[in-house]
Amino acid sequence: SVEKALLKLYGDRVLVEVVNPITDTDKALLMKNVEKNYNTGVKNTPGLYKLGYQLSDNRQVSKMMDGALILALTSSLKEVIKNFKPQAILNTNEMFNSAVGSALDQLDMHMPYFTVVTDFADVHALWFSNEPDVYFLASDWVRVRALENEMKAEKLVVSGIPVDPIYEEPINSKTRLRRKLRIEPNLPTFLIVGGERVKNVLETVEALEQLEHDFQVVAIAGGNDRLFLDLVKLKPKFPLHVHHFLSNMPEWLRASDVLITKAGGLILSEGLAAGLPILIIHYLPGQEEGNVRYVLSHQAGALPANTGEMIATLDYWLKDDAKGLKITAQAAKLLGKPHAASQVAEALW
Repeated sequence: SVEKALLKLYGDRVLVEVVNPITDTDKALLMKNVEKNYNTGVKNTPGLYKLGYQLSDNRQVSKMMDGALILALTSSLKEVIKNFKPQAILNTNEMFNSAVGSALDQLDMHMPYFTVVTDFADVHALWFSNEPDVYFLASDWVRVRALENEMKAEKLVVSGIPVDPIYEEPINSKTRLRRKLRIEPNLPTFLIVGGERVKNVLETVEALEQLEHDFQVVAIAGGNDRLFLDLVKLKPKFPLHVHHFLSNMPEWLRASDVLITKAGGLILSEGLAAGLPILIIHYLPGQEEGNVRYVLSHQAGALPANTGEMIATLDYWLKDDAKGLKITAQAAKLLGKPHAASQVAEALW
C-alpha cells in the first residue's frame, strides 16, 4: 500500500523494493521454519499461542527476544540493505525492529528508519524498541501501549494502518462497480473473506440461508484450497460468487455493503477505509482480541457468538430500509483511515 502511494505521488522519481528478509535470502534458516509453522500453530493450538503471547508481552521478555532476533536476522538484513542501498527503510513486522537497527550499525549506514504497527489495540511489547525514528500507529489505543513501553512521544504518529490509496477516492457508483465485477448490481452485498487462518467461513455461508432478505454473497477462500472446494459445492437460495484468491480486493470491498471476516488488523483497516460494517467471525487469541474491542467500542461492527446471532444482526441491519446498516456504515467510515498510506509515503519522501 505504501509502495502504491509512493508511486502515485512521486512516479519514477522513487524506487521501492518490498522484501521479506526471511524468505528472500538464504541466511535466516532458523526463522524460515518459524514463519512456515506460524499458520499451523495458531490454527491447531490457539490456547498455547495465546499463552505464549501473553507471557512474552512485557519489556523484559521482549528485550531478550530482541537479542535472539538480532542474532537470527541481522545477517539477512545486511544482505538486503547492501544489495538495494536504500535511502530510507520502512518496517511492518515486529521481529525486525531491533535487527534493522543492528544491521545499520554494523554497516555504518544511517538513514530515516520508520515502523508501521499493524494492530489496533493489544500490540505486543516486541513492536517497540528505540531504533526506529518514527512509529506510525493504527490508533490512539496503540499510542497508549507505546508510551507504556517507554517510547518517546515525539516518535509516535497516529496515522492508521496503511491501505491501498484507491480508498482515498470517492465511490461514484456501487452499482456500476458491481456491474464491472459481474455481480448483481442492485442487491445488498456481503463480502466474506477467508484464508488459511480464518475459521467458520463455510458455516457462515450455510447459515445465511436463514436470512429473510434479498442479498448476494461474495466468498473469497484466500488461497485455502479446501475451503474453496467446499464453497463451490454449495447451492444456496441466494446468489453466491466464490473466488479462490483475488488481487483486486479494494474493488470488491468498495462494491460491498458488509464485510464478514476475522479480526486481522489489515483486513479490518481495509473494511473501515471502505466504510463497511464488519461482522467478525473469528479472531486470534491474544493478538487480535484488541482489534475486536476496537471495532465494537466504536459501533463499527459486531461479534456474533453463533450463527443465530449473526442472522439476527444482519436482519437488524437490513430491516427498515437498512437503517441499522447505514448507521453502522457511518461509524465504520468515521473510524477508517484511507489516507494512511499517503501520510507514510510523504513522510518517507
